[in-house]
Amino acid sequence: MSEAVAVPAAEKQPPRFVRALKAMRDRRMAAMFLMALAAGLPYGAVLGTLNAWLTTEGVSPSTIGVLSIVTIGYAFKFLWSPAFQSAHHPFPFLGPRRTWLLSLQLPIAGLLFLLAFSNPGTNIGLVAVIALFAALFSATHDIVLDAWRIEVARSEEDKDLMAALYQFGYRIAGFITGFMALLLAGIYGWVVVYVMIAVMMLLSIAGTFLAPEPEIRTGPGTARLTFQAGLPARERTFATLLVAAGWIAAFLMIAGFVIASFTQVPPPKGGAFVSEQGPWIVFLTVLLPAAGALILLLRHGREPAEIIEGAADEPAASRITRAVFRSIFDPLMDLIGRLGWGALLVLLLALTYRFTDSVWGSFAYPFYLDDRFGALHHTMADVAVASKFFGVLMTVAGAAIGAVVISFLGRMPVLVMGAVLAAATNLLFADLSRGGAGIDAFLEWTNLADPIRAFAGWAAQISPEGQGAEAGERMARLMIAIAGENLAGGFASVAVVAFLTSVVNPRFAAVQYALLASLTMLIGTLGRPWLGTLIETQGYYSVFILTFWLGGIAVVLSAVEWFRQSRLPKPAETPATD
Repeated sequence: MSEAVAVPAAEKQPPRFVRALKAMRDRRMAAMFLMALAAGLPYGAVLGTLNAWLTTEGVSPSTIGVLSIVTIGYAFKFLWSPAFQSAHHPFPFLGPRRTWLLSLQLPIAGLLFLLAFSNPGTNIGLVAVIALFAALFSATHDIVLDAWRIEVARSEEDKDLMAALYQFGYRIAGFITGFMALLLAGIYGWVVVYVMIAVMMLLSIAGTFLAPEPEIRTGPGTARLTFQAGLPARERTFATLLVAAGWIAAFLMIAGFVIASFTQVPPPKGGAFVSEQGPWIVFLTVLLPAAGALILLLRHGREPAEIIEGAADEPAASRITRAVFRSIFDPLMDLIGRLGWGALLVLLLALTYRFTDSVWGSFAYPFYLDDRFGALHHTMADVAVASKFFGVLMTVAGAAIGAVVISFLGRMPVLVMGAVLAAATNLLFADLSRGGAGIDAFLEWTNLADPIRAFAGWAAQISPEGQGAEAGERMARLMIAIAGENLAGGFASVAVVAFLTSVVNPRFAAVQYALLASLTMLIGTLGRPWLGTLIETQGYYSVFILTFWLGGIAVVLSAVEWFRQSRLPKPAETPATD
């Protein structure tokens, strides 16, 4: 009888895509798109567009590399994410989540407006301070926005649709801060561009007023599981304070280097900073917490349990200690407890897999626009078309190819392939820096030379600057190199996201994935000052050859992890329950 009732109910459920289309009429979706735009604008303005402006002002690659460290907040944002886990704001006039979003969006817009009039050619220190605070506010905004997105979702269709709108809004922001910014900068100048970005940031705040405040559940059964339940308070506090001291020491090393780079004459060498202090920073921020988690597991091998939040009058020091423990030790203890020595491979892969992309990203604009150290000296219009229009399409295509291939071959083969492709595409840029003979040979061999050069020549005419007879050939080489890199980057992104998602425990999903995703940016961010110095001393060609070989580290680690997983019991070996 119960089956007879259940079947018609199932038949009345509309298809998934119909439910998704109905969800599009909800104001939450419009709010999601606008707030994703607000999340992507400062990231593109500080990490990408600013480097193009600095290049046109004649700022050296080594200085750009040092300045890029200000974005390290994106790599460490998981540390203060527990502070925003529960919805709370001292002045929640719009509700706690929306008030936090507005409290971050308004300062970001103001900082972008200040950046427009900062005159980076002569006030690089001021630019660094503005960029640092913009990056910190933006990283915190991402934390609050992710929490809002998860809390207001009412169904799986909502989650999927809002995730897609988040990516779409972020891509649109990249289009504004990339393609549009470069084209307009060549015509109206950088001040107009940054004022435009600041105005767009203000307009996107409309999403915060559209967004409904989530309904927050409280009480027993709603707290996240944690390993601190049952651990001796003295050991827990000692481990937390030790790791916190290590984080503070690492931040002081980074801050000291950045300040010295802008105040000392001559400034410290980026290569010396990476070789002497880089290993200590990685040890203090990654290896020390991992070792502490391992020791706690060996001494108190416990299952996580629910712990009720402290009382309202709980001392602030106790709340902070508990939050730091949950942000650092919970995900690491779970990872090590489940994977054993495989956790070391996971951490190393998170640190190295996107190294070549992360470390190279800050120097893409200098390589395309500059005329020193083997750079290409293209116009901003060339770069806008090749990188921020054609290149974005290739990134999307690479991600689509990765999603299809992973469905046929599985996660681990695609992870290895992505590492190989990401490393190999450095050779395309090495060839480009030497004139592009290899790319020309590829175009001739594939019979693509004439159509691509014809299109590239037409695209080159967008530039208001004069174009020579070889404009089409130069533009074609640039487009092919960027196409190769972005296809590989999109493919590798799908691979690493799938891999990291597979090792995350759903019980610790938010913090654990935030930790692993943040680690993918750490070494690349730290390596930028070293790479900038290397560009000035050895040129772009040598740097691309070096990053190709460094990319081999991720290839080896991916292959070892594939072998490790192949030795694990297969799910098919367990009795079927269907």
